[in-house]
Amino acid sequence: MGKIRVLSDETASQVAAGEVVERPASLVKELVENSLDAGAARVWIEYARGGSRLVSVRDDGCGMDREDALLCLERHATSKIRIGTDLERVRTMGFRGEALPSIASVSRFRLVTREPSADSGTEVVVAGGRVESVRETGVPPGTQVEVKELFYNLPARRKFLRGEETESAHIIHGLEGTALASPGVAFDCRRDGREVLSLPRAESLAVRIRDLFGAEHLARLIEMEPAQGEGFRLGGFLARPGQGRRDRLQQFVILNGRPIHCPAVQQPLREAYAEALERGLHPLCVLLIEMDAELVDCNVHPAKREVRLRQPDILRRAIFDAAKSVIARARQELVRPVLEAAPPPPAPVFHRENPQQNLTLEKVPPPAVEVPVSPAEPDPADRFRLLGLVGGDYLVLEGEEGMVLLDARAAGERILFETLMRQIDQGEVPSQQLLISEVIELPAREHAWVADHLDDLRAAGFLVDPFGGSTLKIEGLPTSAAGREPGPLLHEIVSAVRTSGKLSRGRGVREAIVRSVARLAAAEKFSGDEIRARRLVRELLRCELPYASPSGRPTMIQYSFAELDRKFGRGG
Repeated sequence: MGKIRVLSDETASQVAAGEVVERPASLVKELVENSLDAGAARVWIEYARGGSRLVSVRDDGCGMDREDALLCLERHATSKIRIGTDLERVRTMGFRGEALPSIASVSRFRLVTREPSADSGTEVVVAGGRVESVRETGVPPGTQVEVKELFYNLPARRKFLRGEETESAHIIHGLEGTALASPGVAFDCRRDGREVLSLPRAESLAVRIRDLFGAEHLARLIEMEPAQGEGFRLGGFLARPGQGRRDRLQQFVILNGRPIHCPAVQQPLREAYAEALERGLHPLCVLLIEMDAELVDCNVHPAKREVRLRQPDILRRAIFDAAKSVIARARQELVRPVLEAAPPPPAPVFHRENPQQNLTLEKVPPPAVEVPVSPAEPDPADRFRLLGLVGGDYLVLEGEEGMVLLDARAAGERILFETLMRQIDQGEVPSQQLLISEVIELPAREHAWVADHLDDLRAAGFLVDPFGGSTLKIEGLPTSAAGREPGPLLHEIVSAVRTSGKLSRGRGVREAIVRSVARLAAAEKFSGDEIRARRLVRELLRCELPYASPSGRPTMIQYSFAELDRKFGRGG
């Protein structure tokens, strides 16, 4: 007798449930997507005990008649596709016809539905995949699905559910993505009888972002200029420089109305914000992508969470360019008021505790080493009034819109980095010859890397030559690093660059080298007076990317007067 058997319908449904229903958040997602496909204007979600005891999703959509209410519980029964080629044109959220029968096979399941034109609705009760009752009932138009005791008949699966807080967090995060994808739909969510989400219909994506995460979160984003390419359109909001998180929970990518995970989007965002965010942070975003259905395969993941793109490189380039454009606009917002009109001279500042620190922001002639400034060009430092120095490194400034804390070290890194990169591009990085050449020995891997990148090091101002074996001869250093011990300096820079991931030749390596040089050169505490502080502000605001250090740390943090009023409980 053969060993191969055909699975029973009940077992096959439970296997399918293992793919579709990973956790309570999965079934919430599937049920809400069904509601959206039904044209719902409002969706009500309720769950208990992290979704393991109860999940209920109700909508005011088109509803179903008795026949469809029973058919929707059959495996692979769907109104979305008829033949295989329809998969190439799918625009709905669901299409496989697996979700409801899979959910019903691993729970105590109840479906109540009614079409608006019908006098009564239909109730179907299922337990573990077996229909227990079907009857007429009086219900409002729309559909409600109630799922109780998830995995009650699969205790092994139930054991793998996490704690209530974890499962609840997954549910809410999934609802956030769905709500961002459908701002025109109202959502209400209750957890254990307590309201956790109440979103009215929003007239725009910006309003939906504000309602979900608050006005301060919206202020951390910039609406991107709509972009269009071959078969796709881009829109949405991207992070201002310096605005990111250690995780990707605030990166929402919505493709054709469906929240997805897509490496083709994450990679160009990471590259575009390489200098605008501290390493290890991910930029915030709500990115909307509309793409021809023929260019997207949404049938590659059981839960439709991931998609495959037929022309990912085109989309990558468009997203990279869009992010770079947002970063450039952020800089323009920072310097535009300077270019439009110079403000009146600032008032003097008096320091009661130390009269020697009394500062006035009178015009100070720029030192000879500054970038040439046109006489007609307003001084960007005039936008700010210097209030003082705190913590040894932080300048306190007052601007037209509020208070600014400026990190002098991060600002110094940014200024030096851009100066050195300009000099590299012009082939003019100054080096200081050592009085006595120094011969050092490096570990084998570091020595091999140096030998492979001598041109990059020399372009950055390091006069280095192989000296036999694993030794190197250092004859000069970049002028900006003058005074440091040559051996430890080179070792530290090589170690930092090798671990940065910039291992190819060319500009990427040179940027990594200069980034390390700038960090080390600006490592000392700021010890300047008013003239140096003013020069620092001026040179920073003239940088291409003034709001972040080369490693992505913020150079300045602004507190608007409105935000200060809120923090102190003023202004209602």
